Formats: sequence, C-alpha cells, structure tokens
Amino acid sequence: MVDTAVTVVWNERLTTTAGRAFLRQGRIELNPRLLGKAPAEVPMVLVHETAHIAAFRLFGANIPAHGRHWRSLMRLAGYAPEVTHKIPVDDLRQGRRRYVYLRVCEQCGDRQLLEAPRYGKCGGCSARDSFLVMKAKAGPAGEAALQRLSLADVRAAFE
Repeated sequence: MVDTAVTVVWNERLTTTAGRAFLRQGRIELNPRLLGKAPAEVPMVLVHETAHIAAFRLFGANIPAHGRHWRSLMRLAGYAPEVTHKIPVDDLRQGRRRYVYLRVCEQCGDRQLLEAPRYGKCGGCSARDSFLVMKAKAGPAGEAALQRLSLADVRAAFE
C-alpha cells in the first residue's frame, strides 16, 4: 500500500521562506507571518510544496528539486512553475543577522561566504548538493574565521 498522507503545519520560525517540503516524511511547513501578508498566495505555495512531495513519490529521490517532473506537476495543477515567491520580505527581517555561512563544494573546493545557507548547483563545477556548510557569528571576526578555513579544515569538522 502506498502512503498518500501529507501533513501541513504552520512554522513560526520560518522567516523569508513561504513554505518547505520534507519529502520522506510527507510534511509541509508554511510561514504564517509571510502568508498572513499575502493570503491569496497560500494555494500556490501549497501546490508548490505538494508537487515536490508528489515528484519524489512518483519519480524517486534522484530528480532535481525544480526539474521537469516538478514543473510538469505544477502545470498539471494549473500553476506556473515558479521557483521563488514574490511576497515582500523586508519588514520580516527584523534585527541583525546572527550568523554568516561558509559554503564549500566538496567536489571542486569552490567557496562562498553567504548570509543564508544555499544549496543546489555549484557555480564552480555544477555538482548538485555537494556542499559542506560552516557557520560563525556575523561580523568581521566571524567572517575572517571562516575565510581562514581550508577545505581540509572544513572536511575535518564533518568527520
């Protein structure tokens, strides 16, 4: 018997993400503050996240997150396959950022200092989701500490 259950919950901790899907658990989390500002976007976000779960269940784990399978499911549901939302988030980013992130590609060593961890395709070698991510307190000292780390240092932190 195939599990078709999907759980949908509100997550107060989400800041700029409208929603996210946990594929294996069949769980969708929605951002109540962001979607409270744009309630007309709730159906589209639900379909977007549900299409991720459906693509995973129908086609397996080895498909791109926003690839042709997901895009087809979005179109079948009557929505354009938009990857990101266009809801303004500036007033939701209250306070200073607390961390800075170093993203290192395990394949080619490409390094990026980011305000938020990002995954997907590497800009250096096009490998997908092969990143090691380290974080430090935001500010000059944290950025300098991350810049000093070599690929070997980052790999050692994950052993």
